Amino acid sequence: MLFERQPLTPQGRKEVLMRLFGAAASRGGEWSAAQHVPVAVLEAHGDLAAHVRFMLDAARNNRTLSKEQQKLLHKAERILDSLPESILETLPAGPEDNWLQLYRKLVQMHGYLEDALPDLDADEYTSIVQKMVALAETVASSAAVEVSAASMFALMLVQVHLNKYEPVKPSRPRRKKKPASSSRKKAASRKNEDKS
Repeated sequence: MLFERQPLTPQGRKEVLMRLFGAAASRGGEWSAAQHVPVAVLEAHGDLAAHVRFMLDAARNNRTLSKEQQKLLHKAERILDSLPESILETLPAGPEDNWLQLYRKLVQMHGYLEDALPDLDADEYTSIVQKMVALAETVASSAAVEVSAASMFALMLVQVHLNKYEPVKPSRPRRKKKPASSSRKKAASRKNEDKS
């Protein structure tokens, strides 16, 4: 044969899929840093922030919360405080950048609230999730990365490829260090035995 075709390597396939995702997700124009954050995004963020802060204040007045639940609420509050910065990073981010920043933060905050406040009723839970969805939706409608059926399908293909060829290695459990004081005590007791 005149031309032998070279099969794509896994790295080559990844590059093709990333290009396809970039083409499907790019909104076309550049998101300029001079652009203002849309009013709808500010309103959705304010609505969510006010609701979560009210929940956190009410939960803190509940004396039955465990220390673990209090830690989770503190983590949720830290994420809430970081949302404005995440919005500013997500809006201009292109397909090759960290454009999932805000969405990941919302998922994390949801997890902390869910674990810290397992007794939420259906109305309260629905309300908080709807406010998170509203913020994600308003950011996605203005961001440089367009969330569409085509871009999400391309992203799923990338994810499946990465899971197949670049699986995440499980982290090894950390070994507990023995306290140094016990070894010193043993050494001191040996010296005392030698003296006697």
